Amino acid sequence: MFKVFCAFPMPEECLAPYRNEIDFTVAEKRLSYDELKSRMAEGYDAVVILASLVDKPFLDAAAAAGVRVIANNMAGVDKIDLPYATEKGIAITNAPFLVTEATAEHACALIAATMRNLACYDREIRRGVWNAPVFTDRATMIEGSTLGIIGLGRIGKRVAAKMRGMGMKVIYYDKIHMSEEVEKELGVTYVGFEELLKTADCVTLHMPYFPDNHHMINAETLKLMKKSAYLVNASRGALVEEEALAAALKNGELKGAGLDVFEHEPHPIPELLELENVTMTPHCASGTWRSRIDIARETVDGMLAMLKGEVPYQLVNREILSR
Repeated sequence: MFKVFCAFPMPEECLAPYRNEIDFTVAEKRLSYDELKSRMAEGYDAVVILASLVDKPFLDAAAAAGVRVIANNMAGVDKIDLPYATEKGIAITNAPFLVTEATAEHACALIAATMRNLACYDREIRRGVWNAPVFTDRATMIEGSTLGIIGLGRIGKRVAAKMRGMGMKVIYYDKIHMSEEVEKELGVTYVGFEELLKTADCVTLHMPYFPDNHHMINAETLKLMKKSAYLVNASRGALVEEEALAAALKNGELKGAGLDVFEHEPHPIPELLELENVTMTPHCASGTWRSRIDIARETVDGMLAMLKGEVPYQLVNREILSR
């Protein structure tokens, strides 16, 4: 039986299908980096994490204790030193697929809430303010507006389908230019990065984080956007230079923003917190019971397959297979 440590609380509904093969030790709370690193010495075959930092000292501790697999209970692996994990002989797995639908749904909700100014209206009513003039530009019609998607992967494609259903025209930019057949099927049009920023009424980010796209949305690129446009980010916080975004929102250079992710979570910069034209959620795009159960099972499935000597689609650092 494999010994596995889970670094955050996980309901029995996730664990029960694996009890005959895995002896789970489950943390009572989500552990900090130091707390999790110290637990490696207890000797586990695998560790299930949730967006934890996995750097060289962590990997050294894990390898010394015999950890063979580190399974990230989400799609993104930007906090994991993949080359060093491979060097230490530790397989990294994730949950790449079952996060898609819930995340796309949340992104669409953020687009709608941001463009229709819902969070601001809600806050005003709670303060006793009834601000509903007959003629107002405080909100923007979704139907007939242009959505610019940066990153047309699994989630971006689902956002395109859902928002086209609400009447939006969809343009996209991606390093991979889809074929005409795929574009026709999705109902999307490819444009260059700068053209997308200049054209879209709402720009939504759906790409992984890499060092070369750090702060791709910054003071310079924000100036390309229309003053009536919106920015939505349910991807990775470090794609956006938050200080520049806050300044653009405050100065009227951008109409609004919807953010589910932040560069230094759980601490959005104070300048964003002070603005009324920002809708924020706490990195919870996949946060429904059904989707989180599905994601956890995808995570454990991949981890267990690696422990049993199989090669699951969840394996991220495939270079480890040639070791």
